[in-house]
Amino acid sequence: MDKIRVLIGNHPMMIPDAVRQMIADQDDMELVGDCRGPMKILQETGKAKADIVILAQEGQEELGLCSQLLAIYPDLTILSLAPDLDIAFTQQLCSYRRRVINGDQLDIIQTMRMAVRQPCPER
Repeated sequence: MDKIRVLIGNHPMMIPDAVRQMIADQDDMELVGDCRGPMKILQETGKAKADIVILAQEGQEELGLCSQLLAIYPDLTILSLAPDLDIAFTQQLCSYRRRVINGDQLDIIQTMRMAVRQPCPER
């Protein structure tokens, strides 16, 4: 099975090193970049052939960047994380947004696997 190619779109610099380490510890994932700024994130997503982009969740700005990313890269999965990792969402072009937090636990790695390998749940 191909590795899941993960790009950290760290805009602003809010994603903790623990997230990078979690990805590095996974045999089926590869960190293909870490960049800042909306334009750089848009460019690097294509260059790196990312399957998933992790974005720091920062209110309404994040929504515009997500829309642009999905318009350009329709097969992309976006994982938006709050700085303290207590809220996370995945977004995909299939117009389905799912909340991925369960009580006090947040399993970011499993969420990324599920979102990339099973992108749109049957309705």
